[in-house]
Amino acid sequence: MTDITDFNDSPIAKGMFYGGNAGAKEAVIYNDYLWMIKYPKTTRDLVNPQISYTTSPLSEYIGSKIYGLLGIPVHETILGTRKNKIVVACKDFMFSTNHKLIPFHDLKNSFMSGDLEAYSGTGSETLLDEVLATISEQEDLKSNPEVPRRFWDMFVVDAFIGNNDRNNGNWGLLWDTFTGETNLAPVFDNGNAFFNKRSLKQMEKRLTDSKAMDEDAYKTLTCVYKHTGLDNEGHHINPFNFIEEGSNKECSKALLRFLKNIDMDKVKALIKSIPESAGVLAVMPDIQKKFYLNLMEIRLAKIRDMKI
Repeated sequence: MTDITDFNDSPIAKGMFYGGNAGAKEAVIYNDYLWMIKYPKTTRDLVNPQISYTTSPLSEYIGSKIYGLLGIPVHETILGTRKNKIVVACKDFMFSTNHKLIPFHDLKNSFMSGDLEAYSGTGSETLLDEVLATISEQEDLKSNPEVPRRFWDMFVVDAFIGNNDRNNGNWGLLWDTFTGETNLAPVFDNGNAFFNKRSLKQMEKRLTDSKAMDEDAYKTLTCVYKHTGLDNEGHHINPFNFIEEGSNKECSKALLRFLKNIDMDKVKALIKSIPESAGVLAVMPDIQKKFYLNLMEIRLAKIRDMKI
């Protein structure tokens, strides 16, 4: 059974702060190490919200663990409670090191495309042709052959867990400020996976509707990346359609790596090990477990049926 750690006595790490828009975050010391506590985000800004808070801490935990099961370097996460909320603690992989994170956003922002007439020129733009051009041509990225492999591994795994927000700010390089060397940062920020704004009633209803489950699993799923060309800006890619097209060889290789390494028995054991509750707080009720597993089983079946 997965332990739910009580972080209420973990002291705040003074002078340490974390950005981002996915909910409140705190820097705390736990077992003599720096951890980022991520709280669920309120849904009060949504139209007709079915729940008061997202289940993003749970999504972060499960998504990160699945990356780990696939052998992909990922940040360490712990499920816990703090201030009467279910939270996830993410170990700060730069603590007590000489490393500084350089987000892909900043690397892309420094990249000058040869075709300036067509290039957006912004680090936040996620047009796929611009992203791939940056990976293959930006000086710090093109020198590391693992970068394209990591990008496509994330593209495939994010499709499997339904993470639709692998934006340019939540992956990148670690720069060693002493040696000047750069290496890939571990995968982090997986909290937008698994429809974290769905209520249990919505999950239960969709579980009885195979058409709705197929829509959720792969038919209507989109990722953060957009179709190439500024004329198509705003049209986000359905990752399953893109993978099935087989138009990118590196993407197809990533799919084969995923199929080789995925072990659904381990994924099921992970989900089933999470308790339904911790005291009076719901952690992962049975309906939610069934919904998550059903989504992943449908997606895996879809992937295995692809002819690439």
